[in-house]
Amino acid sequence: MNVDTIRVSSDLDVVMARMQARKIAKEMGFNTADQARISLAASELARALSWNVEHPGEIIFSSADQNGQQGFRVACAVKREYVPAPGQSKSDPNTPIPSQCLAGARQLVDESIVEELDGQKVQIILIKWRH
Repeated sequence: MNVDTIRVSSDLDVVMARMQARKIAKEMGFNTADQARISLAASELARALSWNVEHPGEIIFSSADQNGQQGFRVACAVKREYVPAPGQSKSDPNTPIPSQCLAGARQLVDESIVEELDGQKVQIILIKWRH
């Protein structure tokens, strides 16, 4: 699989990210349930990105390989304040919507990695392994 990038600046881009994620997951041989999980996780990341209207973000799809196992990798860079604090609940009314999106996306995949980019942004990497 090649790297596929979608620029996210509107709700339409969120829909496009979801559709593209499902298409790629299907091409990679994921079952229907995992296709749904991957596409929903991708759309939740894209939804978090869509809140930053001043600086549109990008969601990046690629394959992941580890010890002969194939996976689907979704990545994006988000504002540090969007990353939910440990133990922060999606149902807490004080949790910002982008944080709720990221928390939901992280529950749908097998691996979730948060990497520091700079003082203001972090990279979120989600991986769903094909079983």
